[in-house]
Amino acid sequence: MPDHPDQSRTPPPADEVNRLWQHGMHEERLFHDRLNYFTAVQTGLLAVFAILYQKEPSPGVFAPLTAVALTFAVLWFRVQVRHWRYCVHVSAIIRQMVPEYARTVATFTGRGRTDGLSISRPLAFAVPVLFGVTWVALFAWVLARPWCPPAR
Repeated sequence: MPDHPDQSRTPPPADEVNRLWQHGMHEERLFHDRLNYFTAVQTGLLAVFAILYQKEPSPGVFAPLTAVALTFAVLWFRVQVRHWRYCVHVSAIIRQMVPEYARTVATFTGRGRTDGLSISRPLAFAVPVLFGVTWVALFAWVLARPWCPPAR
């Protein structure tokens, strides 16, 4: 069989299609599992931030915590984007080898989306960025808080 499925005129064997389908499902599952893992880590770090802020709202306490959280957000972004691209690649190969899947995706994504993974892109790009922005905003709040008038 050639390296690229679209070069073949004969349908691929059913077991090959099944293995490819299972691989695609596995990769998509890994994508979402990593999303859940990094979300849990970020949520845990936010909880630590809240607990420490109640005890000592000092920038010296929050600078290292914010640095660690931003590092995790950048790592998360890089891992998710790279894995999303791989999922799109696998999905394209599946569409080439499984005509029924290609037709299903084409009928659903007739609005400009052609990969069948329309929700995965915002998850890969936006969620880590939102956590990063949250950390920057919280640290800015810690820095600006001493200069704000007290609430009445």
